[in-house]
This record gives sequence, C-alpha cells and structure tokens, in this order.
Amino acid sequence: MRKHLILVLKGMAYGVTNLVPAIGGGTILILLGIYEQFVDAWGNILNPKRWKEIIPFLFVLLAGAAIGMIALSKLINYLLNQYEVPTMLFFIGLLLGTIPSILTMHGDMRLTIGRAIALVFGVAAVVLLRFVREPALTGSLREIKSVTTFVYYVVTSFLAGAASVTPGMDGTSVFMLAGTYEPITGALSALSHLDIRWMTIIATALGVAPGIILFSKLIEMVIKRAPAVVYYCVLGIICGSVYGLWPKGMRTASTATTIVAIVTFVVGGALALVFNKPGKVVDKF
Repeated sequence: MRKHLILVLKGMAYGVTNLVPAIGGGTILILLGIYEQFVDAWGNILNPKRWKEIIPFLFVLLAGAAIGMIALSKLINYLLNQYEVPTMLFFIGLLLGTIPSILTMHGDMRLTIGRAIALVFGVAAVVLLRFVREPALTGSLREIKSVTTFVYYVVTSFLAGAASVTPGMDGTSVFMLAGTYEPITGALSALSHLDIRWMTIIATALGVAPGIILFSKLIEMVIKRAPAVVYYCVLGIICGSVYGLWPKGMRTASTATTIVAIVTFVVGGALALVFNKPGKVVDKF
C-alpha cells in the first residue's frame, strides 16, 4: 500500500508538469527515480508477456497524474480567463527559454542549407496551424460540436503525443498552438464536478495514445540518422510559437498589464533555463 501511495504522489507531480509547456515530464521522472521504468513500460506496452508487470505500474502512476492534472487545470483555466496576457507571455517565455539547451543537444549544430530548411519548415508549420485552427474551432467555449472539430482534436492530439516523445518538445506546447489547450484543461477541471465532457476526452485520447506509441520508435530512428535537422525543426517550431501563442489582448493591454506580462515572460524564461540547462540532454519523455 505504501509503495502504491508513493507512486500515486509521483504520478501527481508528473501530471502537473504535463500541463506546463517547456518543462518536460521526463525531467521530473528522472528526479523521482522512475524514468527508466516509465520508458521501459511504454516501450513494451504491446508485449502481453510484460502486462502483469507493466499495467499495475502505469495504472497507479497515470491515476496520480490524472489527479494532479485535474487539480492544476482549475488554476490554469482561471489564469487564462482572468489574466490572459501575462499567462500567455509566461508560457512564451518558458518555450523560448529552452532554445539554449536545444542548441547543445548535438555536437554539430552548425547551420547548413538542409538545417535552415528544417528551421523554416518548423516556423511555417506553426503559422499554418494558427490559420487552420480558427475555422476548425468554433463557439465561444470551442466545444466539439461537429465532425470537423472532432477530427481536428484527434489530429492535433496525435501531434501532441508525437511531440511528447520528441527531444526538445512537449505535447502541451502543441495543444496551446492548436488552440485546444484551454478546452482540454477545462474538460479536466470539469471532472472534479463529475461533469464529463466525453467528446473532448475521447478525441484527445484517440489522438495522444497512437501518437506516443507510433512516434516513440520513429523519432528515435530519425534522430539517429539526422539529429541536427530534427533539432533545427524543433527550433523553428519554438520560434514560430511566439506568433502562434501571441495573445490578441496584448494590443489593448494597459501599461500595468504590459509590465506584469514582461515580468512573467522573464520568469518563464528563467524557469525554463533552470529545468533545461544548456549541455543537458533533453529527455525522451
């Protein structure tokens, strides 16, 4: 019982970090001493011979993660609704603060034509996503009310799952760029009131799970062949995120709000530097 309780608490810590962009859950798993066990469990999830060992571990850990995410989602939704500009600038600071660590993830990060193309591709992908997301997400609460929106959630959740197993990236950032972050955290927060938003939860799960399972092997293979190209593409996505996440309310923000936003931006960047120190390999998960 004590062992399971400790694992639940570790899962809660892991779940909380998964709601904050740029602070990878893998970092926390290493600090908690369960990173290797976590990676091994997901790597053998399709092996029935290991299920007796893997399923109990993942069930308890993910149960704790769910509790942590539901608890924190309330706070995040409140901040986004009441203080959108400072909150979004904080998240942008978190993302930009990971750039120094990404530049040191490979021994040879010199800029070449191929790597420059990957960088531009990353930026273009984010800009395109912002244009696509507006017509795909309709309604003031951006709820899933059509097949198009449901498919959009599944596809972007798949990309988020893929991002979670890509060094230098995290799924939360993709959710934010896709415009589904607030609805998803809102659905998590609603669970505490037994208000189950089935469509949002199902669409997200249908995308995230395959994204993690399919890309865990693929991204490992691609990085072995062309690591610098992958990291430059990640850099492009991060740089493009400034445009993708820039709050519309910034144009009409008061002087006081602007000052607070600048402070939160600096704090976000500083936290990212602490959690992703240059020269440290960013974790796979």
